[in-house]
Amino acid sequence: MVDGNIEKLKKWLDSNPTIQELKSQARILGLKVKRMMKKREVIKLIEGYINQMQELQEIQRPSSANSANNVKEDQEIKQEGDIKLPESYNKNKLVVLPVNPNWLHVYWDFSEKTRESLMNLPNGFRTVLRIYDVTFIDFNGNNAHRTFEISLDLRTMKNYYVNVPMPNADYLAELGYVSPDGEFHPIMRSNLCKTPPNSPSQSTRERWLDIRKKRKIVTPSDGVLVKEVETIPGSIFNNNPLSKEESIWQLFSRLRSGRGM
Repeated sequence: MVDGNIEKLKKWLDSNPTIQELKSQARILGLKVKRMMKKREVIKLIEGYINQMQELQEIQRPSSANSANNVKEDQEIKQEGDIKLPESYNKNKLVVLPVNPNWLHVYWDFSEKTRESLMNLPNGFRTVLRIYDVTFIDFNGNNAHRTFEISLDLRTMKNYYVNVPMPNADYLAELGYVSPDGEFHPIMRSNLCKTPPNSPSQSTRERWLDIRKKRKIVTPSDGVLVKEVETIPGSIFNNNPLSKEESIWQLFSRLRSGRGM
Protein backbone atom coordinates (compact mmCIF):
# COMPACT_ATOMS: atom_id res chain seq x y z
CA MET A 1 0.00 0.00 0.00
CA VAL A 2 2.86 2.39 0.83
CA ASP A 3 4.74 1.39 -2.34
CA GLY A 4 1.71 2.35 -4.42
CA ASN A 5 1.45 5.76 -2.76
CA ILE A 6 5.13 6.51 -3.41
CA GLU A 7 4.77 5.60 -7.10
CA LYS A 8 1.73 7.86 -7.41
CA LEU A 9 3.68 10.68 -5.76
CA LYS A 10 6.55 10.23 -8.26
CA LYS A 11 4.17 10.33 -11.24
CA TRP A 12 2.52 13.42 -9.80
CA LEU A 13 5.91 15.20 -9.59
CA ASP A 14 6.59 14.29 -13.24
CA SER A 15 3.32 15.99 -14.26
CA ASN A 16 4.92 19.42 -13.55
CA PRO A 17 2.53 20.75 -10.83
CA THR A 18 2.46 24.42 -9.89
CA ILE A 19 4.36 25.79 -6.91
CA GLN A 20 1.10 26.25 -5.01
CA GLU A 21 0.20 22.59 -5.60
CA LEU A 22 3.69 21.52 -4.54
CA LYS A 23 3.54 23.49 -1.29
CA SER A 24 0.06 22.15 -0.52
CA GLN A 25 1.18 18.56 -1.10
CA ALA A 26 4.30 19.07 1.04
CA ARG A 27 2.18 20.31 3.93
CA ILE A 28 -0.10 17.27 3.58
CA LEU A 29 3.00 15.04 3.85
CA GLY A 30 3.94 16.82 7.08
CA LEU A 31 6.92 18.64 5.61
CA LYS A 32 7.98 22.09 6.76
CA VAL A 33 7.46 24.58 3.93
CA LYS A 34 8.95 28.06 4.17
CA ARG A 35 7.07 31.01 2.72
CA MET A 36 9.83 32.18 0.34
CA MET A 37 10.79 28.73 -0.99
CA LYS A 38 11.18 28.39 -4.73
CA LYS A 39 9.54 25.69 -6.85
CA ARG A 40 12.76 23.72 -7.27
CA GLU A 41 13.35 23.77 -3.49
CA VAL A 42 9.86 22.39 -2.79
CA ILE A 43 10.38 19.63 -5.39
CA LYS A 44 13.70 18.73 -3.74
CA LEU A 45 11.97 18.61 -0.35
CA ILE A 46 9.33 16.18 -1.62
CA GLU A 47 11.97 14.05 -3.38
CA GLY A 48 13.87 13.79 -0.09
CA TYR A 49 10.68 12.56 1.57
CA ILE A 50 10.27 9.89 -1.15
CA ASN A 51 13.88 8.69 -0.69
CA GLN A 52 13.42 8.41 3.08
CA MET A 53 10.25 6.35 2.65
CA GLN A 54 11.97 3.99 0.21
CA GLU A 55 14.92 3.45 2.57
CA LEU A 56 12.55 2.75 5.44
CA GLN A 57 10.72 0.14 3.37
CA GLU A 58 13.99 -1.60 2.51
CA ILE A 59 14.83 -1.89 6.20
CA GLN A 60 11.39 -3.22 7.15
CA ARG A 61 11.07 -5.63 4.21
CA PRO A 62 12.08 -9.14 5.43
CA SER A 63 14.59 -11.07 3.35
CA SER A 64 13.85 -14.52 1.99
CA ALA A 65 16.19 -16.04 4.60
CA ASN A 66 14.38 -14.24 7.41
CA SER A 67 11.04 -15.35 6.01
CA ALA A 68 12.22 -18.95 6.00
CA ASN A 69 13.45 -18.60 9.59
CA ASN A 70 10.13 -17.13 10.67
CA VAL A 71 8.24 -20.02 9.09
CA LYS A 72 10.58 -22.51 10.80
CA GLU A 73 10.09 -20.81 14.18
CA ASP A 74 6.31 -20.90 13.75
CA GLN A 75 6.48 -24.60 13.00
CA GLU A 76 8.65 -25.23 16.06
CA ILE A 77 6.19 -23.30 18.25
CA LYS A 78 3.33 -25.40 16.92
CA GLN A 79 5.27 -28.57 17.62
CA GLU A 80 6.08 -27.40 21.15
CA GLY A 81 2.41 -26.72 21.72
CA ASP A 82 1.70 -30.38 21.07
CA ILE A 83 4.16 -31.56 23.75
CA LYS A 84 2.52 -32.99 26.88
CA LEU A 85 3.98 -33.27 30.35
CA PRO A 86 4.97 -36.80 31.31
CA GLU A 87 2.69 -38.81 33.55
CA SER A 88 5.62 -39.46 35.88
CA TYR A 89 9.25 -38.42 36.29
CA ASN A 90 10.07 -41.86 37.79
CA LYS A 91 11.56 -40.47 41.00
CA ASN A 92 10.47 -41.02 44.58
CA LYS A 93 9.17 -37.69 45.78
CA LEU A 94 6.68 -36.58 48.45
CA VAL A 95 6.03 -32.85 48.86
CA VAL A 96 3.80 -30.93 51.29
CA LEU A 97 2.87 -27.29 50.63
CA PRO A 98 0.79 -24.90 52.77
CA VAL A 99 -2.39 -23.60 51.15
CA ASN A 100 -3.72 -21.52 54.04
CA PRO A 101 -3.76 -21.82 57.88
CA ASN A 102 -5.89 -24.99 57.80
CA TRP A 103 -5.16 -26.71 54.49
CA LEU A 104 -2.16 -28.57 53.06
CA HIS A 105 -1.53 -29.77 49.52
CA VAL A 106 0.37 -33.05 49.21
CA TYR A 107 1.62 -34.53 45.92
CA TRP A 108 3.86 -37.49 45.14
CA ASP A 109 5.70 -39.41 42.44
CA PHE A 110 7.42 -42.83 42.36
CA SER A 111 10.25 -44.63 40.68
CA GLU A 112 9.24 -47.61 38.56
CA LYS A 113 10.36 -50.04 41.27
CA THR A 114 8.41 -48.27 44.06
CA ARG A 115 5.30 -47.94 41.93
CA GLU A 116 5.35 -51.60 41.00
CA SER A 117 5.74 -52.71 44.62
CA LEU A 118 2.87 -50.51 45.83
CA MET A 119 0.59 -51.53 42.98
CA ASN A 120 1.14 -55.23 43.74
CA LEU A 121 0.64 -55.29 47.50
CA PRO A 122 -0.79 -58.59 48.86
CA ASN A 123 -4.39 -58.83 49.98
CA GLY A 124 -5.01 -57.14 53.31
CA PHE A 125 -2.37 -54.47 52.72
CA ARG A 126 -3.38 -50.91 51.93
CA THR A 127 -1.51 -47.79 50.81
CA VAL A 128 -1.89 -44.79 53.13
CA LEU A 129 -0.72 -41.21 53.55
CA ARG A 130 0.01 -40.04 57.09
CA ILE A 131 0.21 -36.41 58.20
CA TYR A 132 2.04 -35.62 61.45
CA ASP A 133 1.82 -32.53 63.64
CA VAL A 134 5.44 -32.12 64.73
CA THR A 135 5.36 -28.59 66.09
CA PHE A 136 8.30 -27.90 68.45
CA ILE A 137 9.48 -31.53 68.47
CA ASP A 138 12.29 -33.54 66.93
CA PHE A 139 10.24 -36.15 65.09
CA ASN A 140 11.45 -39.76 65.36
CA GLY A 141 8.48 -41.41 63.62
CA ASN A 142 6.40 -42.09 66.73
CA ASN A 143 6.28 -38.91 68.83
CA ALA A 144 3.99 -36.62 66.79
CA HIS A 145 1.40 -34.55 68.65
CA ARG A 146 -1.31 -35.87 66.32
CA THR A 147 -1.38 -38.25 63.36
CA PHE A 148 -3.88 -38.17 60.49
CA GLU A 149 -4.22 -41.07 58.04
CA ILE A 150 -5.73 -41.12 54.55
CA SER A 151 -6.17 -44.29 52.46
CA LEU A 152 -4.95 -43.88 48.87
CA ASP A 153 -5.84 -45.40 45.53
CA LEU A 154 -2.63 -44.84 43.57
CA ARG A 155 -4.30 -45.75 40.29
CA THR A 156 -6.38 -42.56 40.37
CA MET A 157 -4.74 -40.31 42.98
CA LYS A 158 -1.57 -38.27 42.54
CA ASN A 159 -2.19 -35.55 45.12
CA TYR A 160 -4.40 -34.77 48.08
CA TYR A 161 -5.68 -31.73 49.98
CA VAL A 162 -5.61 -32.24 53.75
CA ASN A 163 -7.60 -30.24 56.28
CA VAL A 164 -5.48 -29.74 59.41
CA PRO A 165 -6.82 -28.36 62.72
CA MET A 166 -3.94 -26.18 63.92
CA PRO A 167 -2.68 -23.04 62.15
CA ASN A 168 0.87 -21.81 62.67
CA ALA A 169 2.02 -25.41 63.13
CA ASP A 170 4.66 -27.71 61.62
CA TYR A 171 3.56 -30.72 59.58
CA LEU A 172 5.25 -33.43 57.60
CA ALA A 173 3.95 -36.47 55.73
CA GLU A 174 4.88 -40.09 55.16
CA LEU A 175 3.59 -42.36 52.41
CA GLY A 176 3.67 -46.11 52.85
CA TYR A 177 1.47 -49.12 53.50
CA VAL A 178 -0.31 -50.71 56.45
CA SER A 179 -0.04 -54.47 56.95
CA PRO A 180 -3.00 -56.62 58.11
CA ASP A 181 -1.71 -56.46 61.70
CA GLY A 182 -2.10 -52.64 61.62
CA GLU A 183 1.62 -51.79 61.46
CA PHE A 184 2.58 -48.85 59.27
CA HIS A 185 5.60 -49.19 56.99
CA PRO A 186 6.75 -45.81 55.60
CA ILE A 187 8.37 -45.63 52.18
CA MET A 188 8.83 -41.89 51.68
CA ARG A 189 8.96 -38.88 54.00
CA SER A 190 8.19 -35.32 52.90
CA ASN A 191 9.68 -31.95 53.66
CA LEU A 192 8.72 -30.02 56.80
CA CYS A 193 5.81 -27.67 56.12
CA LYS A 194 4.65 -24.78 58.31
CA THR A 195 1.12 -23.43 58.02
CA PRO A 196 0.66 -19.65 58.38
CA PRO A 197 -1.07 -18.17 61.45
CA ASN A 198 -4.73 -17.16 61.31
CA SER A 199 -4.39 -14.07 63.51
CA PRO A 200 -2.09 -11.04 63.83
CA SER A 201 1.29 -11.61 65.42
CA GLN A 202 1.57 -11.01 69.18
CA SER A 203 5.21 -9.95 68.86
CA THR A 204 6.03 -6.59 70.46
CA ARG A 205 9.26 -6.14 68.52
CA GLU A 206 9.70 -3.66 65.68
CA ARG A 207 11.83 -4.74 62.74
CA TRP A 208 13.52 -2.07 60.61
CA LEU A 209 15.88 -2.22 57.65
CA ASP A 210 18.72 0.30 57.39
CA ILE A 211 19.21 0.46 53.62
CA ARG A 212 22.40 2.51 53.75
CA LYS A 213 24.15 0.15 56.17
CA LYS A 214 22.34 -2.94 54.80
CA ARG A 215 21.43 -4.32 58.19
CA LYS A 216 18.29 -5.25 60.12
CA ILE A 217 17.39 -3.48 63.35
CA VAL A 218 15.08 -5.09 65.91
CA THR A 219 13.87 -2.93 68.78
CA PRO A 220 11.19 -3.37 71.49
CA SER A 221 7.98 -1.44 70.96
CA ASP A 222 5.17 -0.21 73.14
CA GLY A 223 2.96 -2.95 71.78
CA VAL A 224 -0.72 -2.58 71.03
CA LEU A 225 -2.32 0.61 72.30
CA VAL A 226 -4.83 -0.23 75.03
CA LYS A 227 -8.00 1.82 75.15
CA GLU A 228 -9.50 3.12 78.36
CA VAL A 229 -11.82 0.78 80.26
CA GLU A 230 -15.35 1.11 78.94
CA THR A 231 -18.61 0.36 80.70
CA ILE A 232 -21.16 -2.09 79.36
CA PRO A 233 -24.17 -0.42 77.68
CA GLY A 234 -27.38 -0.92 79.68
CA SER A 235 -25.62 -1.48 83.00
CA ILE A 236 -27.49 -0.23 86.06
CA PHE A 237 -24.34 1.56 87.15
CA ASN A 238 -24.31 3.59 83.93
CA ASN A 239 -27.89 4.80 84.24
CA ASN A 240 -27.94 5.41 87.99
CA PRO A 241 -24.43 5.69 89.38
CA LEU A 242 -24.08 5.58 93.15
CA SER A 243 -23.28 8.80 94.92
CA LYS A 244 -20.57 8.89 97.48
CA GLU A 245 -23.17 9.18 100.28
CA GLU A 246 -25.06 6.03 99.31
CA SER A 247 -24.24 2.88 101.22
CA ILE A 248 -24.34 -0.74 100.12
CA TRP A 249 -27.66 -1.12 101.97
CA GLN A 250 -29.20 1.70 99.93
CA LEU A 251 -28.03 -0.02 96.76
CA PHE A 252 -29.74 -3.30 97.76
CA SER A 253 -32.91 -1.38 98.58
CA ARG A 254 -32.98 0.17 95.15
CA LEU A 255 -32.47 -3.17 93.47
CA ARG A 256 -35.27 -4.87 95.48
CA SER A 257 -37.72 -2.06 94.73
CA GLY A 258 -36.94 -2.14 91.04
CA ARG A 259 -35.85 1.49 90.93
CA GLY A 260 -32.30 0.54 90.10
CA MET A 261 -33.20 -1.27 86.87
